[in-house]
Amino acid sequence: MNYNKYKIGASILRFLIGFFIFKDFIVYAINSKYLFNQKGIISYETYIDIINYFGFKYFFFDFTNNTVIYLYLFLGIIFSLLLTLGVLQRFSVIVLFVLLFVFKIRNIYLLDGADNVISVMLPFFLFVNTFSFSEKYEKLKQKILQRKNLLKIDGVLSKYFSYAIMIQICFIYFFAGLHKLQGEVWQNGTALYYILNSNDFSPTILNQFITSSLLVVKLLTWFTIFFQLTFPILVWIPKLRKPYIILGIILHLGIFFMMKIDNFSFVMISCYAIFFNNDFYTKNFKYFKRLHL
Repeated sequence: MNYNKYKIGASILRFLIGFFIFKDFIVYAINSKYLFNQKGIISYETYIDIINYFGFKYFFFDFTNNTVIYLYLFLGIIFSLLLTLGVLQRFSVIVLFVLLFVFKIRNIYLLDGADNVISVMLPFFLFVNTFSFSEKYEKLKQKILQRKNLLKIDGVLSKYFSYAIMIQICFIYFFAGLHKLQGEVWQNGTALYYILNSNDFSPTILNQFITSSLLVVKLLTWFTIFFQLTFPILVWIPKLRKPYIILGIILHLGIFFMMKIDNFSFVMISCYAIFFNNDFYTKNFKYFKRLHL
């Protein structure tokens, strides 16, 4: 039995999540005075209040100390880079989960959907086996698992937690669609009119073109709900999986171009990687390799 049938897709997802976290920590370092200092965008008092109210004393970082800020950012950059490369994956996941949770406490009002998706996805990679960019490390990892007779257990966990990631993505879509159904503007099909014309999302000429037709606005609004509610079911049908994921890519690229929500769009597109098995990737790799030759 092939326990690692989604290993390539899981590796792609792990690489991209690691890269997004690495990018974020670089941005945090550049904007550290606005994010961590006492006079940051979110007051230091708010951070202390959250720590005390929820009893998060073990997650407390003294961000009044510049050395602590530099250490925090250094750890984030190093371990996100290790996760991207697939080295010390499980340990990197634990460290990054804690660091991102601390960032969430310190900057609770500055997070977006991408931050939440990444935080939800990270723990799964404690159990999902992926390829490392380091051939020596990959061989060492396999040798240790074999020596301890853990290859089968590791494979079984990897298989089922790969499916768990897919199910989690389905939950994200389903509950997003369910939430939209409760809004009147989503029900009557006018939600996208207000979203695409909002100054918060830097409306483009394309936004104006789309919102000039009420019929187009309604169709796109209802399509969004339909896609989110049906994705968790239809994506499991082999013949519909690829078309549905292509629709998802188009949807999220639309969100990116028309609403300038970059992180969330690309994180969700990255999640699609795990829905395809190894055969899909090897087959397409061979096809593109023949084209190149």
